[in-house]
Amino acid sequence: MVLRQFTRFAAATLAVCLLATSAYALDAPYDHYVFVPNRNSADVAIIDSDTDKLVARVKVGNTPHQIAVSETLGKMIASNTHDNTISIIDLKTLKTVRTVSLGHEPEHMAIGPGGGLAAIGNIGEGTVSLVSLKDDKEIKRITGLFEPHNMTFSPNGKLLFVGNLGANFVSVIDVAKGKVVNEIPVGENTSVAALPGAGGDEHQGIINVTRTPDGRLGFAAFGDGDVMAVLDLRTQKKIATLKLGDEPWRAYTTADGRFMIVPNNGDKTVSVFSTTAPFKEVARLKGAADMTGVNTGWFETTAFVISRGDNKIVMLDLVNMKNIGEIKLPNGTPETAVVNPQGTKLYVALSGTNEVAIIDTRYRKLLGKVKNVGKEPWGAHMVGALNYCH
Repeated sequence: MVLRQFTRFAAATLAVCLLATSAYALDAPYDHYVFVPNRNSADVAIIDSDTDKLVARVKVGNTPHQIAVSETLGKMIASNTHDNTISIIDLKTLKTVRTVSLGHEPEHMAIGPGGGLAAIGNIGEGTVSLVSLKDDKEIKRITGLFEPHNMTFSPNGKLLFVGNLGANFVSVIDVAKGKVVNEIPVGENTSVAALPGAGGDEHQGIINVTRTPDGRLGFAAFGDGDVMAVLDLRTQKKIATLKLGDEPWRAYTTADGRFMIVPNNGDKTVSVFSTTAPFKEVARLKGAADMTGVNTGWFETTAFVISRGDNKIVMLDLVNMKNIGEIKLPNGTPETAVVNPQGTKLYVALSGTNEVAIIDTRYRKLLGKVKNVGKEPWGAHMVGALNYCH
């Protein structure tokens, strides 16, 4: 198991301290800041996790969906879905360096291993934009995708694996060539978007390819097929197909790489799989309604499953493989979350109350909330953490 170095807990008082952008600058390293996109106030809240205080709100474009940070270049990116742009922010000054126009509805993003290249999926256009963060411009727009969702770079940055929400396969992009070079089937190798739907129901294809920490394997759940493919990311081949519960969302890895955890929203269960062959399902535990994410903490002993439908967090004991309780968040509407790099605190965006809840991962309890972070906080991002977006 990977051990994490722990820091002291923040003070219990979570007083909000909002400073104007012009009066505050972030200090590198940036791994103690929590970045929270606010969809309805068109800004990004920044929380200092050492004090759990709100230190700045940075204006971006309309309906920011996700945040990504290049620590190498000291830049933050916000995908502005309504504006069809991304905002590139200098973290030292918290000023916008450039607003870059992309394709229709940019949402999900990934930054390459060197920190100089960003990939952004234009979900409404079926394209992926490659953006140079050194030059702050789009250098290639790649076609042939089906509602591109979350993306995963290979460890060397040469390949980009794209989950197609509108298809049953994973697209593989050769970054240097700037084109799709392979499609790896998870279910039947047919576009889900092209299949007839009963009563106009939405289809759910591939949300994400989740890498093991060593970068060797990828796990891709197919929502409509109730299966998950195990992919060899070196050979781009499917090596196993695993049966899941009803309407699986996506896989989430533990930081030590031992398990992949998959919420099954159709039957309100959570599947836990071993990441070593034969990739056995080691447990199927009770979940909740509309699960949007899974985070793990405290030496990877506990999984925190976010339920937007029931306004709560379901906690799973990953040592004894059992349910161990819930943390209720009345009226909060939890969206997605992040665990700090030390594994000690979980930050949960609460879109219903414009707050961020803070969970102690060791004692499995609510520490407090950062209030008035912005309107409709949608997620949380930290440098050096296992980040994701719904």
